[in-house]
Amino acid sequence: MTHDSILFDLDGVLLCLHPDHPTVYQQAIEATFEEFDVTPVAADLDAFTSGATIEEMRRVCAGYDIDFEAFWVRRETNAFTLQREMMKRGERVPYDDCVVLEQLAEQHTLGLVSSNQHATVKEMLTQFGLADLFETVYGRTPTVEGFVRTKPETHYVEQAMADLGTVEGVYVGDSACDVQAAHAAGLDAVFIRRSHREEYTLPEEPAHEIHTLASLPTIPGIASSV
Repeated sequence: MTHDSILFDLDGVLLCLHPDHPTVYQQAIEATFEEFDVTPVAADLDAFTSGATIEEMRRVCAGYDIDFEAFWVRRETNAFTLQREMMKRGERVPYDDCVVLEQLAEQHTLGLVSSNQHATVKEMLTQFGLADLFETVYGRTPTVEGFVRTKPETHYVEQAMADLGTVEGVYVGDSACDVQAAHAAGLDAVFIRRSHREEYTLPEEPAHEIHTLASLPTIPGIASSV
């Protein structure tokens, strides 16, 4: 089987995670609460980070008499600003093995599908000179609905597949939701086990597991045309 397209996740796959990820993003959440003149307790801050759900975030906002939709817009803006500054300071940069992307782009159509904000994804690609390698790019829209549609939902993955006319392809990610979204969308999942995933377990078996993007050209279906 030849894979005509390769889709990538962003954070932890192409873009290095900050050493304090995900707690560093509490800064953006704290800044948003400050805009609403609120100092939340630690547990309420946690409701907006890893494993966050719309129900929990709505509950927290209601407890402080904050309109959730209004809070969300400011939260997205502050999170984008934080990440943009982190990239400018060199705290978040592409992994060294991203150099293989140029080789892959010569024989495959490449796409990027991230659960991060679309503005953050575009900023990263522009800042590090990678934009020309990807024929389609999706991050989440800065709305509550955009968050609901993130992986493991297939909304953005399927949009990218439609853009590329993908029939056979792979999705490269570093999380369970990446593997689940790939399978649900009919793609082969490639799991990259970077250092932050050394002890990570997956509920579903990916088609391939790698430790560096440099291994992608050795995968059957990709190797046949590179």
